[in-house]
Amino acid sequence: MRADWSGRDVVVKRTSPAELAVLRLFADLDEPMLPRLLASGVDGGGPWIVIPFHDGRAVDLMGEPPAEVHHRMGRLHARFHGRTDRLADALEVIDPAFVRRGLAEFGTEQLRRARDVIGESLYARGCRLLAALADDEAFCAAADGFDRTLLHGDLYGLNVLQPSGREPLPLIIDWGAARIGPAMFDVAMTTGYDSAGRRAHDRGWAEISGAEPDPEENELAHAWSTALISAMFAGTVAARSSAADGEQLIIAAEDSVQRFRRLHAVRQTSAPCVSGS
Repeated sequence: MRADWSGRDVVVKRTSPAELAVLRLFADLDEPMLPRLLASGVDGGGPWIVIPFHDGRAVDLMGEPPAEVHHRMGRLHARFHGRTDRLADALEVIDPAFVRRGLAEFGTEQLRRARDVIGESLYARGCRLLAALADDEAFCAAADGFDRTLLHGDLYGLNVLQPSGREPLPLIIDWGAARIGPAMFDVAMTTGYDSAGRRAHDRGWAEISGAEPDPEENELAHAWSTALISAMFAGTVAARSSAADGEQLIIAAEDSVQRFRRLHAVRQTSAPCVSGS
């Protein structure tokens, strides 16, 4: 809710424990694209926050945010890489159990809700994909094989506010789905691996860590993340946008699963063998 707070134009909202936790973490960071917490607390209705109001419009549902968004997220990911022990218990971890729930429960339910929109053939195709991935031990277990950091967790077009007037940069909003997982999960939400956005992300990472992330792990994590996200959200996108957009996500998931399996096989083959004496 937009409000006047001691003469300031602000947004006052009920929020999740995850968003409250990360906005408090951001207080010490000099990152202008992150929301600035003015006040917060927890009462009988749950957590609440006060943040500045920013004038602008969101990127489209299926739109790709400016590369600068990924650049700033790369900086954030690098800050918390290897430091997830500092993060609050309120943040969900993307682990094998999360993957199975996301596919077998959330993704399947979203597809069911879009059934009338997408038709029986595409619905059956999506269900087969979700069930196959949920039962794929190697795919689910891969969640534990990637380095983890702080994630936005839902970094798609409607959660990026484009500036208007004197606002200098986009604003990354709605951190209620903040999680802990591989950095490429945030990147894969809106952009491909061979993209200006992903390269901007890696430059931002290098600005904080001193070196770009490992390209082999990045490509593997991006393929895996794209498969998971596309499969999970195909039904959501179909219901909110169109059957054609939902179908494109199912195709992206199918293609990305194959890409992940090829990259994973190469990595397993090239891994050094260690023999005991």
